[in-house]
Amino acid sequence: MLSLDDSIAMLPGIGPKRSGLLANLGVATVRDLLFHLPRDYQDRRDVLPIAQAAQREGDLVTVQGEIVSARSIRLRRNMSLAVVSIRDDTGRMNVTFFGRGFLAKTFVPGASGIFTGTVGNYQGPALKNPEYEMLSGDEEDRLNTGRVVPIYRLTQKVTQRMLRRWIAAALDAVDVSMEDPLPALLRARYEYPPVFEALREAHFPAEIEAGRHARTRFAYEELLGIQLGILAARQAHLHEETGIRHAIDGPCLGRLRAALPFTLTEAQQRVVNDVLEDMASPRPMFRLLQGDVGCGKTVVALHGIAAARDGGYQTALMAPTEVLAEQHFITLRDWLEPVGIRVGLLTGAIRGAASVRREIALGHVDVVVGTHAIIQEATRFHRLGLAVVDEQHRFGVVQRGLLAEKGQSTDILQMTATPIPRTLAITVYGGMDISVIDQLPPGRQPIKTRHVPAEKVADLYRYIAEQAAEGYQTYLICPLVEESDKKDLTAVTSHFEALSEGPLADLRTALIHGRLGADEKDAVMHRFKRGEVDVLFSTTVIEVGIDVPNATTMVIEDAAQFGLTQLHQLRGRVGRGDRQSHCFLVGAPTTKEGKRRIEVLCKTNSGFEIAEEDLVLRGPGEFYGVRQAGLTDLRVADLIRDARLLDAARRDAQAILAEDPTLSAPEHRHLAQIAQQFTAGNA
Repeated sequence: MLSLDDSIAMLPGIGPKRSGLLANLGVATVRDLLFHLPRDYQDRRDVLPIAQAAQREGDLVTVQGEIVSARSIRLRRNMSLAVVSIRDDTGRMNVTFFGRGFLAKTFVPGASGIFTGTVGNYQGPALKNPEYEMLSGDEEDRLNTGRVVPIYRLTQKVTQRMLRRWIAAALDAVDVSMEDPLPALLRARYEYPPVFEALREAHFPAEIEAGRHARTRFAYEELLGIQLGILAARQAHLHEETGIRHAIDGPCLGRLRAALPFTLTEAQQRVVNDVLEDMASPRPMFRLLQGDVGCGKTVVALHGIAAARDGGYQTALMAPTEVLAEQHFITLRDWLEPVGIRVGLLTGAIRGAASVRREIALGHVDVVVGTHAIIQEATRFHRLGLAVVDEQHRFGVVQRGLLAEKGQSTDILQMTATPIPRTLAITVYGGMDISVIDQLPPGRQPIKTRHVPAEKVADLYRYIAEQAAEGYQTYLICPLVEESDKKDLTAVTSHFEALSEGPLADLRTALIHGRLGADEKDAVMHRFKRGEVDVLFSTTVIEVGIDVPNATTMVIEDAAQFGLTQLHQLRGRVGRGDRQSHCFLVGAPTTKEGKRRIEVLCKTNSGFEIAEEDLVLRGPGEFYGVRQAGLTDLRVADLIRDARLLDAARRDAQAILAEDPTLSAPEHRHLAQIAQQFTAGNA
């Protein structure tokens, strides 16, 4: 008898070498192996007569037959082929195993087997590389065919047959009376089987639906534990009273409001109220501000900064790139210095960083805008009261935490222009207060987006020239800085030279990319903002934060190579004035996913629709910020297909915490452990 925490090397047929292979699947213990649940199932119970199966070329079929003969045929390059002839009452067919000639020795004439494979042709109808099971007196041992068969996620040198055999051995080796983490009340509510029965059903079900229902039980259990952890942390935060109670009616805030040349939208005002309410309360603010590109998130942050200054506190605004930090610095300086708030810039490339840090430590700078340089040990604040993190998904949990630790009970405002799919918002950010600006400023028009095939590119260049003649500017984005032998994609340096000397020769062009020095990038961006450049050639260095209302055209070369959310971010660099703006997606998609990205972007301007589609295309493990938030550690649950299950888990978690806030009841002991595992890595 093995325990769940024993090494998989203790199971027959695994050993140290194969344990190393299974580590690639995150499988180290018996528990890990049992919870490596199937990704799908195949129904191999429908056994066809050989004569009927032979007519189904290209189909996956299952047949049962007697071994007539088996031989190994040597192929070129040390490859071999096993050819096994089988028969039943209706006819004969071949079974072939390419590259596995050694298998011929395992098939003894007169023995019977059951085979599942795709019908092809080798000296007549043949099954190609089938799954098989030799039939003995004890047919209960059948794992690979003639039944509903589990299909697992694999790694190199580990086959489906191996995993099925090892998992069956593990199920036979562990104690069937293992304690169930899921309370009986919840199992009864959803008609979930007990834990060990559910494991057997998930791996080797009698019916496909029974296997899927067992998998749902474990996905629900996982999501419930996560929601308990998130909601318990949120509950503790709501009762915390160690924060700064900022004044929200001070002179700086009043002067800022009076200086605004526009009226806040309803959505902006609602979120400003959320932020100021948080800052006035005795609990530290922990708020996520979501808003599509160009919706006015910075204006909301300005109100929080002014409120912090009125109480004598400093603000740190951290951005992921120097270009974005410099853009924020200019914007904040222009808005805040006239109302008496001093703004400083701190990045890794800035000259005189030691002097800037000295001014920050003495409290002579009210707002520090910067990159990772802000969280370095050398940077000390006089009295930090508010930390604003822009494009927060670009930073890790630890980095965001280091910023907060620069002060005591610092208020945290995280901002993102990458709308977060609902399931991720509930799961990753469920412990935060979430505000959404779902309204664009008046006068803004939706950006018109079109796909431009290669034969229409000349027309596009003429359009860019016409726009320049009318005084409007264009961004032209390329995926690479320089040409590469490994990637047949457009490089911005060579494209800049070719177009500046060709179709766009009469226009004022400029080039910017990440390899330029900070001063060079700054000079180019200032020229573009002043209207001295008609076409700015760039990489994705201008993806976020650049605000030039006079730029009305966005051209993205090899558009299908970019992620959907990134395309939306790039598109958001235009449409920031009151003139109709356009985004042109250039290049022919070479994959189904690339084609879908182009279709979605041309269809909608909604960042939230795009985020949901991006989640489907890329999965949660690749979505911005999620890898660092621990969701790639989910064993069973899938945030795309389990959205409804997540809602049920959240409701049940709320009900459990209402009755047992500390999860100290015996029936909640295992759920508390799951909750702690998730929150410990994401505090």
